[in-house]
Amino acid sequence: MKKIILFSIALISSIQSLSAQVTSINLMYNSIPGIGCHSNMSVCTNTGSLPESGALIEVDWMDGSSDNMTVFSAPNSQNCYIFEHDYSQAGIYNALVTVTSGTSGQPAGSSTIEWVITNNSNCGFFNVISLLNPSATFLQNIPYDVTNGAGITTTIYPQNSFGNAYYTELDVTATPYTIGVSAAWLQNNGYIQTSPDFVISSFDATGHALGVPMNMTLECGGNGLLPNLEVTSAAAFQFVAPIQQGNVNVQVCNVSCGNYANSTIKIAVPAGVIPNISNLPNATFANDTVTITEAYLSGCMSYGFPCAFAGNTPAGTLFEFTVEIFAQGEQDFLFNQSSFVATVLNSYDPNDKQCQLPTYIQPDVQENLQYTVRFQNDGNFPALNVEVRDTISTNLDLSTFRFIGSKHPVSYSLDPVSREVVFRFSGIQLLPSVDSLEGSQGYVTYEIDELANLTLNSEIQNTAYIYFDFNPAIITNTTLNINGYVGLSSLTAGLVELYPNPSNGQLFIKGMEAGEIEIYSITGKCVYKEHYSAGKTLDLSNLTSGMYVFYGHSASGEFVEKLNLQK
Repeated sequence: MKKIILFSIALISSIQSLSAQVTSINLMYNSIPGIGCHSNMSVCTNTGSLPESGALIEVDWMDGSSDNMTVFSAPNSQNCYIFEHDYSQAGIYNALVTVTSGTSGQPAGSSTIEWVITNNSNCGFFNVISLLNPSATFLQNIPYDVTNGAGITTTIYPQNSFGNAYYTELDVTATPYTIGVSAAWLQNNGYIQTSPDFVISSFDATGHALGVPMNMTLECGGNGLLPNLEVTSAAAFQFVAPIQQGNVNVQVCNVSCGNYANSTIKIAVPAGVIPNISNLPNATFANDTVTITEAYLSGCMSYGFPCAFAGNTPAGTLFEFTVEIFAQGEQDFLFNQSSFVATVLNSYDPNDKQCQLPTYIQPDVQENLQYTVRFQNDGNFPALNVEVRDTISTNLDLSTFRFIGSKHPVSYSLDPVSREVVFRFSGIQLLPSVDSLEGSQGYVTYEIDELANLTLNSEIQNTAYIYFDFNPAIITNTTLNINGYVGLSSLTAGLVELYPNPSNGQLFIKGMEAGEIEIYSITGKCVYKEHYSAGKTLDLSNLTSGMYVFYGHSASGEFVEKLNLQK
């Protein structure tokens, strides 16, 4: 069975200073599967407040062939583009769709669509557009009566909703086929078919019917007997966590000609998403559902509203929506429900803080310590604002604080009471690392002196807190500097053991829990440093033979011992 899925790719620009139009791919899955050897899909774009200067849509069909299309869009417009492909062999193909914005030059994302291709007699298909004259309006989801050579008539609908006019599952050996719009559908909905029926006498090797007209035309011939509602489009897009807002848009049509329906539209929203329905006079919100009532729904109506959600929602979170519609007296519910998904765009920070001095610093010298806090955006959306907070140790002289530099423009303030220094990168718009590794990184550096005459073995610890937009604080590692010579302190002596010692380069530690490890040469240079996990084997094969000083620091205390490497 072949799955047919409609892609809706949102081209958005939530903030004028962001030039990107394409920032995400929103998938809308169709619930109606099909059978055949031909694959087709619609890529629909919603353009934001800025024009798209040429978005590149690329499709890798995963059978050695690919297609691409460059599209240009006016601001605040919606456009759909059809991609078709014929597979020559049966199999399962996970085709890859990627979109890159021409405005920003940045990728919008990628997604796969699975095609299960069969090679059997039901491989035939045709495509035809149904037009309502005199307006030439495109009618969606129109059923057709297909009568085969044996005189058996079957009514078939297009194999996916939202306007893709492909009809499949035809036995290529049962020709000729006589095809016209479903007579029952015409009668119930008040239409007249003004184009003649057409005949399919043959198919090509891929199952594509030959001799099919480009379109069939219909006209209103009176009032439809019953209302017939359809969800013709549904999308959630532009869910950007830094601005705590997203958008939902649903279009509903009463396709029954001249019929006025007392209708209800229900849109279920995920927990934590709060819709703003102030612009919808007939709408209410309760139990995570927006309910819209229309006393006389005729033709098509669109319902759109913004949504608020938490700014600390993790990047990549999927918000799943469902729309369901019904009218009084309706009997055809085939296209009355649809599900759609929004992917949250947010920023994220893997943290790091460094000091240029080793753990042990000279106790008889007033040292100058230089700290660097590094951050990187590994989310899926630019970070609009970054803030770094660092509380200065009481063993450091606040009056000697000096800002050294940063990668991006920054302002800072230092509170002499709380001893907290705050670095603010306002409007930084730090790119995601998937778009630009260099553009995703930032840092800030400052220096400060330790207090004079600190006691022996006094510790200087510092931890920074990094805030990306509205996300919770990311806590860095804690830097540690000790005023004391290596080997002076051994809080866990007798409890921790290095073995074998002498060692050939493979070293085990007995009795030490997780902590920090440093190894110094006899000249006092740190030659090895890492975070230790209990039971881990240390590989010191890169060190030369000789005597070293091993230092371990954990929550239980410190351990210092001489280490002899013999290789």
